[in-house]
Amino acid sequence: MNATSPPKPPPAAWLLAPPWWLAPALFTVAAALGGAWGYRTSPFVHASAWLALPYVIPAVLVAASWWPASRPSARVRALVLGWMGAFAALVYAHLATFTLYVVAFVLWAFQGGG
Repeated sequence: MNATSPPKPPPAAWLLAPPWWLAPALFTVAAALGGAWGYRTSPFVHASAWLALPYVIPAVLVAASWWPASRPSARVRALVLGWMGAFAALVYAHLATFTLYVVAFVLWAFQGGG
């Protein structure tokens, strides 16, 4: 017996399907704007370029949200990855500033405070 594949939906049904690319596109714009705003409002504006290297992590998270979802759980995963990437791009510069200030304070404290 030959197994037949289920019939394809008509092209009109394709147009009614929700656009999977809308959420990743919004997350991409949010990550770019959040990263630019976070970087411009931090003291790193005139720092060396290597401090911008960790922005690769949020970019990878947002890029992972572009993978087309075939299951509802994959859609949720894509939304979570995109949200985490946009949020990480927004707060990275301020978190790095806080971390460098804490390291500087701890080094200052261990040297005797002045």
